[in-house]
Amino acid sequence: MEWTSIDVESDEDISEEAGGLVDLKVGLDTDAESMHREFMRGLAHLSDVQEMHSSVVSEIESRVLDDEVSSLGEFVSEIGGQWSENEIRIPLPFVNRDGFSIGTREDNGSHLVRIMSAESFGGMIRSFRLPEGMRVEGAKWEGDIVSIRLD
Repeated sequence: MEWTSIDVESDEDISEEAGGLVDLKVGLDTDAESMHREFMRGLAHLSDVQEMHSSVVSEIESRVLDDEVSSLGEFVSEIGGQWSENEIRIPLPFVNRDGFSIGTREDNGSHLVRIMSAESFGGMIRSFRLPEGMRVEGAKWEGDIVSIRLD
């Protein structure tokens, strides 16, 4: 079964998203990463390629990750997070938000959650199983913490 992407709400100012190229510094006031990010935002026609890439990566990862699925308690303990009845809070102070994603999929009657953070030289891929009957309702950045709401 395929992974379903969860939209992670941002706590950043909306004007930052709406600024577009008007706010892009040019000349010596910019860097390659900023220019690349703006270039990629304007490429809606690449959505088919991105979806295909995501599908291929998901298939490969699911083969590799089958043996590396933690329980929710193990995951929270290892990453230094917190878990209450209906919320998981994960501290991620050094994560690039543009390369961060959360996915879910059903597996043998329970839900798996996969957290991926792409970085220039590596990154993080972690999967954990939710307790039976629980599923992800949504997620939101709160400063350097990702809050995952459970249902």
